[in-house]
Formats: sequence, structure tokens, C-alpha cells
Amino acid sequence: MTTALMFGGISSAAAQASGTVDVGGSWVDYEGFLGTAAASVSPTLRYDAANTSLGASANLVLFESGRRIVQGLAAGAWRTPIFDRFLAEISGSAGVNVYEDNPGYGHMLARTRFHVPGESRGFWLGAASGQSFQGSNSSTPIELEIGGWTVVERAAIGAIATKTWNEEVEYVDIVGSLRWRDVFLEIDGTLGFRGWSDGGGEGLYGELHARVPIWRQLSVLVSGGRYPSDPVRGVVSANYITAGLRIEAFSSPASVPPSPLRALFRELERPGRPGIGEARLTVHTLLESRYIIRVEAPGARAVELIGDFTDWQPLNMVQTDRNFWELSVSVSPGVHRVNVRLDGGSWIVPGGLRAELDDFGGSVGVLVVR
Repeated sequence: MTTALMFGGISSAAAQASGTVDVGGSWVDYEGFLGTAAASVSPTLRYDAANTSLGASANLVLFESGRRIVQGLAAGAWRTPIFDRFLAEISGSAGVNVYEDNPGYGHMLARTRFHVPGESRGFWLGAASGQSFQGSNSSTPIELEIGGWTVVERAAIGAIATKTWNEEVEYVDIVGSLRWRDVFLEIDGTLGFRGWSDGGGEGLYGELHARVPIWRQLSVLVSGGRYPSDPVRGVVSANYITAGLRIEAFSSPASVPPSPLRALFRELERPGRPGIGEARLTVHTLLESRYIIRVEAPGARAVELIGDFTDWQPLNMVQTDRNFWELSVSVSPGVHRVNVRLDGGSWIVPGGLRAELDDFGGSVGVLVVR
């Protein structure tokens, strides 16, 4: 039931904006309180470009007692290559957490990371500090972290160790994460241990999140587990289980202005991972102004096409062979802009097309139809 951010990558082949609304019901057992049922609504927005991620989210939780929690979070990150194969990242976040008439919690943190990415694995070092607020009281937390990631087929595996100091409280968190994605199922899981703690609690915790697309922009969400307390952000530890729906308000390769970032339950920022494989696009005449667009995408389970001739609405392509996907579309002669997406990932410029910058700092493919 917490609000947190996950920046989805070190780099993105094309600028992409998305917005979602999650609606669900939960059973929550906060530490020190009786278990209770709750309903929640969480609108979120996200914008990712080649070197920049921006975002914001809100979360309204209504308990069966009639009381409520209001949460808000905004964040941004900027990355740039340094020293050949190294990447530097500067990010920041600001959030608020208010429960009825109790003093509200808030935070403003700045973070620096140095990444060493590879084709299928990488690691990073980072540090963060800023201000944490509870009512009129404030403190200066410090967080140090080291993490790594690897990709095995369709699974992304990560690990991060974080040391946190906040006034008289200090502790170490060691967390492993797994993300597995298919056309019809997406699973995110974490398993963590808090130890070497002075006032921050200790023990095992973990969460599991599943998303199942059921119709166009509609998905079923099921989550459960336990998350630890977070004195920096004003979060009380809890056990929970929740189920609901996610409505995808929009998803576009920068056809709308830059928008803020989607929120997830726990903060486990990790570097991005490589795509499924290189996609290559070709065009074949079918009849007059109608064409067959073919994309070669080895290893992909789903391929989508988007362009100015689709009014920037994603179209699902049909698999015709093991590595080939096709779509029959009506296209007028001339110069067009187009991108493709593999397995619900980021929109990319397929091979065979010239890439050019769009108005929002991303990339779009140039398709010439004669």
C-alpha cells in the first residue's frame, strides 16, 4: 500500500509517455493496528526518453472505518555516458504521506548513481540524501547502495544492498528482485532481509505482483506480501493482499507532452535491460494504397506498430512465421513516421528505417512509401 517509483531503464530507444489508473480492494494488516479492508484509486503518469525519466503518482486509500490515506509522489532522473562505458545518473524525488489528522510525512531526496552496464548484466553504486519531514520536525537521511542485474531469456534478476541512516535510526536492507514477462502475464517479485538494525526493525519481507491483460487497455492486478517500515518516507510496515484493475489511459511514443512516471508498490530502482531482439521492418505493396508491413523480430511473443497513419494508436501485428509479423494497412504515398514495440516494451525504431529526433528528445523511424 506504499507509493514508490521504479525507473525502468538506463536508456530508451524512443521517447514514450503513458498513463494508467489502478482501482482495487485490499486487506491490510499494519504493524500495531488491527487488520482492515480498504479500497484504493491510484492514477499515475510516466514519460521516458533516451536520457530522461519524469513522473508523478497519487494514491487515495479508503478504509472500512471511513478514514483515509492520501499519498503523492513526483520524481525525475537524467542519465549521461561518462568515461566510455560508464553511465552517470542524477535523480530526485519528493513525496507526501498524510493519514487523516495525524502529522503528515514528506521527503525530498537527491540521488547520484554510477552504472557499469553490459549487454545482459551490469552493476551500479549510488548515494542519496535530502530532507525527511514529520509535521514541523525534519531530519537529514543518508542512503548508500550497491546493486547489480542480469537478464536470462525473459527474466530480469536484480539485487541491491542499501545502508540507511536517519537521525537515531539505521539499518541495512538486502533485496533480490525478479521480473518475468510474457504476452499474457507479467510477474514482479521481491525478497528482502533487514538486519544490522538500530530502531528500524529487522527480519524477512517480500512481495509478489502479477498483471494479466484481459482486453485492450484493461488488465487484472493481483499483489500480496509484506513490506518493511520506511522512516525516511513515513511508511509503516504491513502485510497485505490486493486485487484490482489497471486501465491504460494512453501509451504513446511522445505524441503527447512529457508526462510523469508510473508508481509501483515498493521503491526498487534498477537499471534497464536489453530488448528481446532487433526488429527489422519492410513494406510490400498489396493493392493500390494498401500495403503489407512486415517486421522481423526473432524471439518476440507480440509485436505492435504505431505511426502517423494509425493516428498514433497501437495496432497488433499478426505472426505469420516464427520470426515474422505482418499487418495490412492503408498508407498514402509520402514520408511517414513509425515505431514498433516488442512484448509490451518501449517503442523503438526498427532496423531498415532512418531514425530522427522527435519534438520530445526521443527517436522515431522515417518510412518512405512510394
